[in-house]
Amino acid sequence: MRKISFLLACILIFGVFASGAAVFADSDDAEAFAYYVEADSENCVVDENGTLVSFSGKYGMVLFIPASIGDKKITKIGDGAFAGTPVLSVYVEEGITEIGKGAFEGSNIEYIGLPSTVQKIGENAFKDCGSLYSLSFSDDGAEFGKDALAGTEFLYISVLCSFDTDAFNDKIKTAKGDENFWFDVMHTNIVESMFEKDVYGNNLVYCEDCGVEYRGCDDIELQFEDVPKGAWYYPYVVTAYEFGIMNGKSDTIFDPKGNITIAELVKIAACVHLYQQDEEYEFAGNPETWYQPYLDYCYEKGIIEKNVVFNWEKDATRAEMAYLFSRADDGYYVPNDDVPLSDIPDVDENMAFALNILALYRRGIAVGSNEYYAFYPEAKLKRSEAAAIVSRILCYDMRTLLPKG
Repeated sequence: MRKISFLLACILIFGVFASGAAVFADSDDAEAFAYYVEADSENCVVDENGTLVSFSGKYGMVLFIPASIGDKKITKIGDGAFAGTPVLSVYVEEGITEIGKGAFEGSNIEYIGLPSTVQKIGENAFKDCGSLYSLSFSDDGAEFGKDALAGTEFLYISVLCSFDTDAFNDKIKTAKGDENFWFDVMHTNIVESMFEKDVYGNNLVYCEDCGVEYRGCDDIELQFEDVPKGAWYYPYVVTAYEFGIMNGKSDTIFDPKGNITIAELVKIAACVHLYQQDEEYEFAGNPETWYQPYLDYCYEKGIIEKNVVFNWEKDATRAEMAYLFSRADDGYYVPNDDVPLSDIPDVDENMAFALNILALYRRGIAVGSNEYYAFYPEAKLKRSEAAAIVSRILCYDMRTLLPKG
């Protein structure tokens, strides 16, 4: 099922430094490095028709392809020009109009950013690029040749809010041969109104292209008297509240240090899962217990296994939270499987819900409570901690990537 998440960003940018090299990965028992390189006359060949026909360079590079080299304009990345090469990330300058047949076929490319001028992507252009996970498009008019994205794994595809996403979805599905991708919708024309106010009395910030309104955490004044702006949990409470997943204990009290029951976690888990599905679902009213509709949903969707029963009204532990939330997180996020269970000092494989705890660490949702990444699985979960977990599930930019074990 296709999912769309809304991001307020101008462009997906990877951290790159032209001044040197950064350790990237291990290759053949030697360190591999990611070099920032600009295509030029020394590492590529451009023919008289403006086609970049071949490239040579070090492995593990982050490459910028300009629209001209010297007095030669580049309009096309030629057939097979980068096939089998070890480039990692590629940024293509405005002015290049075509990606040739098999241009990157079988390469190690992980990301490519394409400008609005690229209108043709040849057959097999990115075929069998097993490391490719993200593409960024600036125009939805691009046409794809047969199997242009065949043989790729799950893809994050960044598009603009002005795109006809239904039509572009069909293009990607045909070029890829499956629906194993996710659209990130970017808003690039963000403006602040000098006349309109939001519900908090602040100047309204919105996208001129599509009208989507936006408020950052700093622009939101919560009504909760016990959630000060300087608190570590402030942005998480804002996020969980603004998404409609968590409410306060009253209109003015959130109780960030208070415990939370398993029944309350069941409701939150159900709402988080439903939000990620982007579907309509009505929780049945008038049950014998208020949480029964959410519990039914969790059993129905497999968030809670059929043979698992908790004391629903007791305060939840952090381990019990990990079970529910790791199974409720149904978003497409590539986990860091190199984080071993041994990195969590107070969790071992024989402990209840150990693998659920590990799943949260690998997804950047749980980061531990001290410098040693301790989880404190038997400790009672606080409402502020629940808000943090909810926020990291729903907002990938709030997740924390842990180092490999």
